[in-house]
Amino acid sequence: MIEAGTESVEWVRQEFARADLRDKRLDRRLVKTAEYLAKSPGSPINEACGAWASTQAAYRLFNNPKASAAGILKPHWEATATRMAGCGGPVLVMQDTVFFSYGRHVKTRGLGPIGKSNAAHDRGLIMHNALAFTTSGVPLGIVSQNIWARREIPEEDYQEKIERLQVTAIEEKESAKWLVALKETIERAPSGVPVITVADRESDFFEFLTQAQDLQAHYLIRARTDRKLVPEDSAGCTRMLEALSDTPALGSMTIEVPGNGSRKARTAHIEVRRARVSIPPPPRRGAAKASGATEPVTVTLIGATESSPPAGTQAISWVLLTNLVVEDFASATEKVRWYGRRWGIETWHKVLKSGCKVEDCLLEEAERLKRYLTLFSIIGVRLMHVTYLARAHPDRPATEVFSEEEALPAERPVEALYIRVTKALAPTDPAPTLREMVRMLGRLGGHLGRKGDGEPGVLVLWRGWTSLYETVETLRAHKEFLALSRSR
Repeated sequence: MIEAGTESVEWVRQEFARADLRDKRLDRRLVKTAEYLAKSPGSPINEACGAWASTQAAYRLFNNPKASAAGILKPHWEATATRMAGCGGPVLVMQDTVFFSYGRHVKTRGLGPIGKSNAAHDRGLIMHNALAFTTSGVPLGIVSQNIWARREIPEEDYQEKIERLQVTAIEEKESAKWLVALKETIERAPSGVPVITVADRESDFFEFLTQAQDLQAHYLIRARTDRKLVPEDSAGCTRMLEALSDTPALGSMTIEVPGNGSRKARTAHIEVRRARVSIPPPPRRGAAKASGATEPVTVTLIGATESSPPAGTQAISWVLLTNLVVEDFASATEKVRWYGRRWGIETWHKVLKSGCKVEDCLLEEAERLKRYLTLFSIIGVRLMHVTYLARAHPDRPATEVFSEEEALPAERPVEALYIRVTKALAPTDPAPTLREMVRMLGRLGGHLGRKGDGEPGVLVLWRGWTSLYETVETLRAHKEFLALSRSR
């Protein structure tokens, strides 16, 4: 019988090579636990670890204060910085927030509300991430992550909430998560690499724009509201939508809209406009006024509007704010496509919830769950990296990728996959491409590969990936048995 995890997953060792949890034994336990969980990411801890001793070791890891979430993440963001330096171009850092529900686990301590009430069934943890991507959409890793339990929600009506927020300094608001991630992104990014923070409408608040200005950080974010403008610095316009409507269209483009649970994947035809405007600071009172900026911020607006969406489909209508140079149609469409890459971080969150099933974890303490979520965040990036690399570089030999990322000989996963799917040995010349490898992984995960099915999705590949490791270990055991038989 082969104990789970006896075959190393080399990418884990590479990723955590610089781990320092102030205890060498704890560093080794982190690597070994990550190996077990990476091989069976959808399984409970005891099932993934296989043996009782390994399971106990994993539980001790998540219960050890020395194994902080920041300590677990540190070697990963350092490795991510190396990948950012080697990607040969600008890096898009997507910021977003995800909520993990543990309300049904009534014994779990240290949780907070994740909805609009303090109800026991609506409790969990909040995670805010900054995830780096290449401009072609290949994820490189996490550069910032913060996990916390929200305070109890005050009993107040809408007007009382507005008045409370108006006098609260930004550092004391949950919105500070965007500023923390922006600051950590700039601190951790390698020198000389252009980094652009990309975020949705929740990031559109004045302090984000002013902090980016102070840090000399580039951003591309979606507007939340039709903001007021400084007319004398905005071609006489008083609102953002007016400024965009007053400018002629630069041209039209198409973008691919990925599917999700509520929409089908489709192609959208977009009309693009650009305007340079100045945004005044919003009214503030109390501590918020004392800590807020008082000078206007100049930004470039990019309008991306779908004129004729399919019947029953919500039209794409983006107003993007950026401090990047946008001189013409080509540079404007580049920024629209970059913002379109933001869906990648939502896919990653889906991987954590649906692929890794992290909300099923029964560690019963918020601090333990934070360590667990941090480790699985890194594992989730790993699968997405291979999946999206196949989309960006489909003709790259699969053996090159796996020789970089597996402790097994590069041909072994490819050979195991060929045997499993085609009932034949893998060819050596030419080697299978990354696209062929991923499509076969998709077949293992349940992708039918019909004409209209498109490429396999991340969650389908996740199932195929798990199954592949089982096949690799079976093949290894079989070859070891044959070698042993011949030596007798």
